[in-house]
Amino acid sequence: MRKHIVLITNILIIVVVVAGFAAIEFGLVNFFNQNAKNQAQNDVIVTGIDVSSQISNVSTTQRVASQMIASDIFLKKWTESETAIPENNENIDQLYDYLKEYQEVLGYDTVFFVSEKTGNYYYQDGLNKTISPADDFDSWYYNFVELDKSYDIQIDHDETMGFTTNLFVNCRVEDDDGNLLGVAGTAQEVSEIEEYITTMKDTMDVDIMIVNTGNAMNSFSGSTDYYKTPEEAANALGLTETVITSTDLGKDDYIWLDRIHCMTIKHNTDLNWNVIVVKDISDVLSEYNRIIAYAVVLLVIVLAIFITASTILLTRMNRLSIEHENTDDLTGLFNNRMFRMKYTENLRKHRGNLSLFMIDVDDFKQFNDQMGHLYGNGVLKMVASLLQQATANCGIVGRWGGDEFIGIMYMNSKRAADILGQIQSDLDKEDTKMPVRISGGVTNVHHGETIEAAIERADQGLYASKNAGKGTVTVHN
Repeated sequence: MRKHIVLITNILIIVVVVAGFAAIEFGLVNFFNQNAKNQAQNDVIVTGIDVSSQISNVSTTQRVASQMIASDIFLKKWTESETAIPENNENIDQLYDYLKEYQEVLGYDTVFFVSEKTGNYYYQDGLNKTISPADDFDSWYYNFVELDKSYDIQIDHDETMGFTTNLFVNCRVEDDDGNLLGVAGTAQEVSEIEEYITTMKDTMDVDIMIVNTGNAMNSFSGSTDYYKTPEEAANALGLTETVITSTDLGKDDYIWLDRIHCMTIKHNTDLNWNVIVVKDISDVLSEYNRIIAYAVVLLVIVLAIFITASTILLTRMNRLSIEHENTDDLTGLFNNRMFRMKYTENLRKHRGNLSLFMIDVDDFKQFNDQMGHLYGNGVLKMVASLLQQATANCGIVGRWGGDEFIGIMYMNSKRAADILGQIQSDLDKEDTKMPVRISGGVTNVHHGETIEAAIERADQGLYASKNAGKGTVTVHN
């Protein structure tokens, strides 16, 4: 289990970090998505209100001017003397001058009057045409009359201006008894409105459509960049014409067409137009996803650095922990438990060429009694150091307990005894307050032999050394 501690620890760390990051990322994704949705909802609503207000501001001035023309007494008086053929009307130039004056003063592209009596379509430069129910371009007039409204605002083609797309304000001209005398009004190109819509479109990053929802049907059946028929708008957005021409989207004032498209409809009551604003948040979500992807890459890098550093640290800590558990605190040699494990390993590796020795510090108790335990500990460390040096390349050594040491040497007992015998000579050379002597016993280890059996024979050699006067190493096989 211990040898897998680094792997297990790193796995746990990775699981915790990844789980934490996943939770954070999930929260960020939800936050970014909700933020994008909130921004889209705000953008479409604000844009819808602004565009609708701008159209109202532009059209209101034009509507007031058109109503002023339609209510002028001159037109009502002039129609009394109108003839079907303008050339036969001695007052025709007065009408042209009248329309021309208004056109120049008000600055509109066209000022017109269509007579109910003759069907003649007059404008500031002369007679445009005589309208007819059979002519599709004249449908606006008959549809407007049928609506029985005092005025109507439309986007239509202006025949007098080369079929440019213009904003028309049509007003009923009636006599004092309310009888229809004709329709008067003004027309101007939609460029001012379109410029404002373009600015809002670019600034707010939205798509904008203007749809006629309740005015007279007209000859304008195509689309410009912004002006759409209900059918075209419905097809473009994948909705029904009922939704496109609706005046209420509910309390939220917006709907989500799908996961990335938010739409609002602002109905202009005065104009009977719907301003439709749609925002696509796919680019915003892509940018958020890019940020999250960078965060993932950063996490992987940080995680890799962390795992590398933690592996090094945990490996070192694990090694130190193992060493601490398997070594003697005082001498740094293998302890009893670890030496038993090493014995079993070496028994398999060095068959028939292995010896075991036991070393004891002679009269060790006197060091503690006369010089103190710290001095005694110093003696044990000195002996341990010399034993490590002696077995450095040919064996291992451990502390068996108290002042006893145990070791294995990869050679027969006689050669081992010769090497161990040199340790006493080294001890004699040490500058110590009291002489330090050791006794030992060494034996050959038989194949498959238990450590207890080998120790028993080595102990016999140790006892023989003690009985022989100490300070020697005896072979006992």
